[in-house]
This record gives sequence, C-alpha cells and structure tokens, in this order.
Amino acid sequence: MKSQDIVLLFKLISLDLQAKGERLKKREFTVIRDHEEAMLLAPTEPKAYLDHFLDLRLTGNVEKIKLSAAEGWEGWEDIEDSDSAPNIESYSVRALSASLALSKSEVSNSMNRCREIGLVYTDLPSGKPMVRNGALLDFVKYAIRYVFPAKPGPIVRGIPTAFAAPIMAGKIMSGGELMPVWPDAYGKNKGQEVLPLFKTVPGAVKKDELLYHFLALVDAIRIGGPRETKVADAMLREWIL
Repeated sequence: MKSQDIVLLFKLISLDLQAKGERLKKREFTVIRDHEEAMLLAPTEPKAYLDHFLDLRLTGNVEKIKLSAAEGWEGWEDIEDSDSAPNIESYSVRALSASLALSKSEVSNSMNRCREIGLVYTDLPSGKPMVRNGALLDFVKYAIRYVFPAKPGPIVRGIPTAFAAPIMAGKIMSGGELMPVWPDAYGKNKGQEVLPLFKTVPGAVKKDELLYHFLALVDAIRIGGPRETKVADAMLREWIL
C-alpha cells in the first residue's frame, strides 16, 4: 500500500456520500466524552454544563454530545462548492486522475492495489468501485501513524489540518501549540509544516470539501495524541459508517 491509496479511498467515500446528498455544513457528530475531558472545557463551557458533568462524575457515567461542523473559517472560499451530484463517470480513471492530480497510471495502480488487499470491491448493480469502510477506518485508527508517520516541521504558509482544520474547531484544545498546516503557496495561514499523505492533497481538497475534512481528521490521528485520535476516529466513523 502507498500513501496515495489512502487519498484515493477517501475520495471514493466522498463521491459516494455526495451522491447520497451528504452536506458538510448540515452535519452533526456525536462522540462520547467522559467527565475528565469535560473538565478540560472549563474555560469555554458554561457553568451549568460543567455542573452537569460533576454529577456524571459521581455516577461514573458518560454522555453523548453534539459536535457541529465548523463555520466561519477564512479559508472556506478556497474550496469549490458544487451542487451537482457525482455520477458513474466521476469514478472513472480519467475523472479521478483530474480530481486528485494523479496520473491515470497512478490511479489505476492504486485501485488495483486496493482491490488486491480487499479494501475496494465492485458494486455489481452500479459497477462502481466501493470501499470497505470499516476496514479502512480500522487501518487508519490503529496503523496509519506507523505506516505513514508525520512530524511537524518548519513554519510555512499553508492549509490548516488536524486539530487546526475547521472540522475540529473547538473540539480539541491545542494548549498554545502552533497550527499544523499542509504546505501551500496560496494558503492563508501560517503554521508548522505537516507533509500530507501525498503531495497533491492541497490541490485535491480545494475541489472536494468532504475530502478535505476526511484527510484533516486522518492527520489528527497521524500526529495527535490519544484525545485527538479518539475524537477524530469517532467523527470519521459516525460520518462514514
């Protein structure tokens, strides 16, 4: 498996969700937060909310909370927004090559590798390549940081990723850490460089809003600690499964 295979797999998932009418800004997420995590929100959450979690601490319970998609990030205009749903042509090697800035041979080879290891299969009624979502998310949760590791580098201009991405805004407290970004000459933010899974990711995510957020959540798992991994994995699973 190569890193571009992961990008391709999440692109296929994005196309499938878009075909079903999935919209980012109308999406909400539910994750489990225990009382210790709730206490970390003390500077930002109302007292009544925290008092409620004090009661939960006494009983040892946990509660589901809603995580709404972030809005208001100054880089939203960089991402194209299309109302047209993907069709069967969107899954062709030609279309995937154009949308991911990969050569046709790279797309074809990547698809073949994913089929060989069982992460992609053909949906017989439609003929579309489909991803085994659960298997992919298990790989991302348990292995991505070891197979495709990433470390923050020098300060560069780029696109926010991981806990700095709009999808995770307000979900994780960064503790004053510098913003992780994918290097991009046209980026509007400065932060620590985090190399994306593949070099064409910064251009590809500008054409696909869902792909951007999926890969940013993957980066939260690649470079984050246990809390970042827990939240990012929960959001990916609720969205995709």
